[in-house]
Amino acid sequence: MTNTLSPTDKMTNNSRFLTKDFAAGEVLFSQGDVGDYVFIIINGSVDVCKETNGNKEIVARLATGDILGEMAVLTDEPRCASCIAAELTRVIMVKDRTLRLALLNNDLPILKPLTSQLILRFKEAVQQATYYRRKFKNLEKEVAALKNKLHQYELPDKN
Repeated sequence: MTNTLSPTDKMTNNSRFLTKDFAAGEVLFSQGDVGDYVFIIINGSVDVCKETNGNKEIVARLATGDILGEMAVLTDEPRCASCIAAELTRVIMVKDRTLRLALLNNDLPILKPLTSQLILRFKEAVQQATYYRRKFKNLEKEVAALKNKLHQYELPDKN
């Protein structure tokens, strides 16, 4: 699903940004879409939803000041989640080409918050990985302990 612009959408003075309002329940973009815009939430909130094996799950809620959609634009990969306005939400949309040119020329005010957002997401991913590594090690220990307990109930081979 590609974003379509309505007559109420506004271009800013320099035409590098687009301001757009999304009603509650309106989709900003869908999982699997091409990443053609990065979104900055001016006000409102957006639910980030992932669909796996037919099950849709809200994995995050983003709000004023948050940036979304940057990963697909930066990696040229399809969108990894859907984003749906949780309430009336106004965003600034930055075209992928504008972002790429800004990265090359280091001349767009979005670069510092975008970098901060990426660092925050990286830190969160590291924390999650650490949590799941610990959880996995604990499960390994529990399985080993259960295995040892089961061995005491084994019947000896009669051969």
